[in-house]
Amino acid sequence: MSHDQQLPLSRVRHLFSQGTWIDHQATEQLKHTAEFPGMECVFGMPDLHVGKGGPVGAAFHTRDLMYPDLVGGDIGCGMNLSRTDIPAIGHAIHKRIKRLGSIDEPWQGDMNDLMDRHGIGGCSHAASLGTIGGGNHFAELQVVHEINDLEAAKALGIDPEVAYVLVHSGSRGLGQTVLQKHLNQQAKSGIPTTAASEEGQTYLVGQNLAVRYAKANRELIAERFANGLGGSPTGILDICHNFVEPRSTGGDMVWIHRKGAAPSDRGAVVIPGSRGSYSYVVMPIGDGLANGFSLAHGAGRKIPRGQCKDKFMASYSREDLERVRDKKLDIKNQVICGNRDLIFEEHPKAYKNIQQVISDMVDIGIIRVVATLKPILTYKTSGISDDGDG
Repeated sequence: MSHDQQLPLSRVRHLFSQGTWIDHQATEQLKHTAEFPGMECVFGMPDLHVGKGGPVGAAFHTRDLMYPDLVGGDIGCGMNLSRTDIPAIGHAIHKRIKRLGSIDEPWQGDMNDLMDRHGIGGCSHAASLGTIGGGNHFAELQVVHEINDLEAAKALGIDPEVAYVLVHSGSRGLGQTVLQKHLNQQAKSGIPTTAASEEGQTYLVGQNLAVRYAKANRELIAERFANGLGGSPTGILDICHNFVEPRSTGGDMVWIHRKGAAPSDRGAVVIPGSRGSYSYVVMPIGDGLANGFSLAHGAGRKIPRGQCKDKFMASYSREDLERVRDKKLDIKNQVICGNRDLIFEEHPKAYKNIQQVISDMVDIGIIRVVATLKPILTYKTSGISDDGDG
């Protein structure tokens, strides 16, 4: 009997088409997690790719047990989309870039109100609030490329006349600190979710703090970035895609672990591509059962970071990568990235085709597209990135 036959088909669900590129190692990781004790079902999204502890772009449903390693160290990582008062046309982007400066350093303003509103007062990582971090994290100025659902776009406050800030960041070092406290036998046997489990309750308290911290972090980044460009942000939505939560399904309680997966039961979601492609504002549809109450969180990595520099350096200069031009997609994007390795690691070709990812989810009936956005300025770091989270 093959390994595939040993697992009931309902335990491993692929939410991607045959036309979507998926690394075989990622599907093997997904099958492996399906064998964890207490695992009910695993869902591979169209952006599925290889990760640490388990694949990224997946949701995992368990009973009575949690697996912190399936969530990973960047707990709370997600997306914040904010509307600005910067005009979509005639915004003089080059002048705005000059006044932006660096937003890498700790914010010097009063954070008491922010921390109180998000319930993170006294947090030990307060100095990192408002900083993006490394890896695939970014702050981006975007404009509307197309309105696909006028009524839904109006309800969300999406207006083609103004620009938007999209922030991708997480809990910085806080989430990793929480994870490190629980990296023991849980990787194999899981942590009990009962109220009597001290370890389980300790993890949930730490995780929930990291999720709140990450949301506050994105809010402050959006403010710093928009203000630096001469505008003011108004939040539209904030979505977390690395966390675990309980959910009742037909009277039964399951624990949904999401690692690079957006929830589909909280309203509109923004799903970004690369710095050379579109981002999509989508509305989840359906009852959520077929897709584990989850959606793809982005395009998904296609080429490992360690291979990007050698693969792209022969064909692209650093200057090439600082100006992304795609006539077919009508994209003209300026990239700020002072880290030479990172700008190659985040090459648009290192990611899968976001249009295919979105198409897969439309075709299986779990989303409808509300609006399509395109980048005009991507900020990674003004200098050497201070870490590699994300």
